[in-house]
Amino acid sequence: MNFENTCTTTNIQYTGAHVTIFARRRGPLEDAKKEIISNCTDASRQDINAVAVDMADAAAVADAFRSQPRIADFLYCSAGGNHAENGFIADLQASQLDSCMKNNYYSTAYAAKAMLDIWVQADKQEFADDVTRRISEPRRRKMVFVNSAAAFLGIPGSGAYTPAKAAVRALADTLRFEVLRHNSPRTTYSIHIAFPADFISPGFVLEQDTKPNLTKRIQGTDVATFAQLEAKFPSSEKVARGIIARVEKGDFIICEDSLAASFLFTNMVGLSPKRGLGIVDSLMGVVVGWLVVPILRRRWERMCRQDGSM
Repeated sequence: MNFENTCTTTNIQYTGAHVTIFARRRGPLEDAKKEIISNCTDASRQDINAVAVDMADAAAVADAFRSQPRIADFLYCSAGGNHAENGFIADLQASQLDSCMKNNYYSTAYAAKAMLDIWVQADKQEFADDVTRRISEPRRRKMVFVNSAAAFLGIPGSGAYTPAKAAVRALADTLRFEVLRHNSPRTTYSIHIAFPADFISPGFVLEQDTKPNLTKRIQGTDVATFAQLEAKFPSSEKVARGIIARVEKGDFIICEDSLAASFLFTNMVGLSPKRGLGIVDSLMGVVVGWLVVPILRRRWERMCRQDGSM
């Protein structure tokens, strides 16, 4: 599992699970590990480990995953961030486009690929060995992508970030189909993807220093104090708990933390399954597509023209 912030990790250990977290920077990893241990259901029976690895290095990720003493049942991918790559395309360096794709897409795709390879190989080996396992219900293997509502629309000033998050959404859509090939009476695979909107986290705080003013005005983050941001946006812990609750319910698309993100999804459904019976998403998609999006588009076009003339 790869976690960008400690609040996401602290929502997994309450079930008594063993947890291993992976990330590039050892300092934040150790801080996250300590926080998880402090909240464990039974620390004496839970293995909590932290592994420093460059998640944008496919070979290193594969080696790190395969070196673990047990095969994970769940993989949470929440790598990413863009505080170092905010800005208009014309103002960014090509290297920033590259680093943003590595931090947000490749670090997710490589983790997903490495874990899926391990799962599929283990299933094949179990079948080849004719392992008899009493099956009361299939083994559940879940892959969860904590993405961003930025995948649904291109906000000026997020030209490096949005394409990477859109790529993660496409990866999840593709994997949702492909894992069906590997389901069996022994194992059930499922893919889940969350699209949280803005929420309070260390990364969110850093982003406010690098976002163009136009981007802040569009997002509604152009406020005077941090206290105003805290009052306006949910905490990372609240968002994380909501994501895990929806994963447990079996949802593929998760954007319950933000009404705006939920509306935007209805206008970009594609081949993703609609939520629930699909009635609300279908009706809302018409409203959003015919009314909300045209208004937003014209408003942002006007703001961009005005910003360019300043």
